[in-house]
Amino acid sequence: MIFRRILIANRGEIALRVMRTCRAMGIESVAVYSDFDRNALHVRAADQAVRIGGSAATESYLNIEAIMAAAKRTRADAIHPGYGFLAENPELAAACENAGIAFIGPRSEVIRAMGSKIGARKLAQEADVAVVPSATEQDFARVGFPLLIKASAGGGGRGMRIVRQASEFQEAVTAARSEAERAFGDGSLLIEKYVEGARHVEVQIFGDHNGGLMHLNERDCSVQRRHQKIIEETPSPAEQMSFDLRGRMGVAALGLARKLGYTNAGTVEFLLSPSGEFYFIEVNTRIQVEHPVTEMVTGLDLVRMQIEVAQGQSLPAERPRQNGHAIEARLYAEEPTKNFLPSSGTLHVWEPPAGIDSVRVDSGVEAGTEIGVYYDPLLAKMIAHGPDRETAIHKLVYALKHCAAQGVQTNREFLIDVLESEEFRDGRAHTGWQLQPRRNTEHDEVFAAVAKAYGEHRARAERKILASIPVGYRNVPYGRRIGSSGHRVIGSSETPKPSDLQESRVEIVRIKDQTVEALVDKIHHQFHIFQNEDEYYIRSSLGQRAVTRLPRFPRRAGAGERQTANSPMPGQVLRILVAQGQRVKMGDALIALEAMKMEQTIKATMDGIVGAILVKTGDIVTPGQKLIEIQAEKSNEHADSSAASD
Repeated sequence: MIFRRILIANRGEIALRVMRTCRAMGIESVAVYSDFDRNALHVRAADQAVRIGGSAATESYLNIEAIMAAAKRTRADAIHPGYGFLAENPELAAACENAGIAFIGPRSEVIRAMGSKIGARKLAQEADVAVVPSATEQDFARVGFPLLIKASAGGGGRGMRIVRQASEFQEAVTAARSEAERAFGDGSLLIEKYVEGARHVEVQIFGDHNGGLMHLNERDCSVQRRHQKIIEETPSPAEQMSFDLRGRMGVAALGLARKLGYTNAGTVEFLLSPSGEFYFIEVNTRIQVEHPVTEMVTGLDLVRMQIEVAQGQSLPAERPRQNGHAIEARLYAEEPTKNFLPSSGTLHVWEPPAGIDSVRVDSGVEAGTEIGVYYDPLLAKMIAHGPDRETAIHKLVYALKHCAAQGVQTNREFLIDVLESEEFRDGRAHTGWQLQPRRNTEHDEVFAAVAKAYGEHRARAERKILASIPVGYRNVPYGRRIGSSGHRVIGSSETPKPSDLQESRVEIVRIKDQTVEALVDKIHHQFHIFQNEDEYYIRSSLGQRAVTRLPRFPRRAGAGERQTANSPMPGQVLRILVAQGQRVKMGDALIALEAMKMEQTIKATMDGIVGAILVKTGDIVTPGQKLIEIQAEKSNEHADSSAASD
């Protein structure tokens, strides 16, 4: 069978990734899109595109009926589910089987068997693969703390919580179950012993319809935030990853795949303990976000292999050798210094790195793309390959430093810090390791000085006064704050600086259009500036920063008498956890929000009474928006005197 047309039941980066392979194979691609994505890059890149519903994923990308209708309308021969959304939903695979449309993935019964982590554990044990000790909600303390609670269905860190003491257990279970129900339609939970200091190591597997099976070695995905991977590499740099251990993990992965009668692409995921023991976690029955690192070291196109297997072809007779080292970093629209809260808005500047040997950028965005609250905040994946790990890391850092992404907050600087950290370079990172995000960089004072010079130049130009006179700043001190906004704006004062901070000498040479040329410590640099309302987005070889002149989302509270719970991020109201007139204490949960696959519980910051609830379930909120007002409870003495005065 040869496919003429494939519908891609996904969006963004993975949709474009599948389209590239379809085009290379001479296969037409069909995109599906929601109302929010009507102008998205993947829609324009496809040969055909079909609207499937509203902006919310439940109305579009999770709507099996709409996707099947689109496939039939466009006469697609096959559906590729990408990753996320319906990629591991057995109902989509079953619908394809019933409609005579090829599903580019495992059979529905295999997806169903692996869709439950509880059921998958039992099958792994039957295949003689070790599993982590587990417990039930009733006897959770039996295996000892810490515990890991996770959704039995789905993945991606959704519905996952670490519990370190009994008092945290019930709240964690409630939150995990709620998140799992929304994300996967199944609130079943698995409770396991949390293995401290473990690494996350997965094995890429492939099966064909002729009984062929192979694995393509391991990927190490230990660097995570919120239990979601952000850096992946192959081979694993773990000290305990010997030739023998790698072989045993491959044998275990293939043993489970053989028991399942596995076909197409999948990943068997393991925890690797510090002692060198490995335990089964789950099987992801789809292509993985991090599949490019395997492609870089094997020279294979895994999406092409998926399509060929779905067409009935056999796998290669021999497994390819691994060539060198590859590493991937996920660039997200999020704010690392605010617990990685998602960031939304317009991506005004998007210039991925170009011209770097063996560096690949997989992205689904462009300049002008609107980053909304409905979907995952992934902007791009950057993958670097080298003959050894040190070279691959060096290339990836260089690529990240030369990627311009401005208009939303990103984790770019955090990724660079992780890759340059001693723990990561030495291969000591594990799933519990977390580098503390930096609030400031060594060049903050330089960017602020450039922003100030540029702003004053623009103001003069607008007034048509002294527009051609150069502006100079010298001996710029680090960290001097001017004004009451609390945002850093650097002037030319000779204020003494702390001895542990660096002072830079900044001389503005020329300002033209959106470019500022300056000497920084006598070295010439060009700064490119994009201005949006009260923010300057500045980039140069020194990095890139957003410099804010005024607070964008001021949060105010009454001086001890009244406070408002404000939204820390753009999102949707999931649950209102209090009622008007209810007494609350500091730390009590007030409201639950969700944005870009992340749930955030807003808690009270004072004791008092809920005075007003300013939103309702389902509302879309913006950063800084008032959600709930809390009034300080008056004392009896004050209440009596007030009554008497009336």
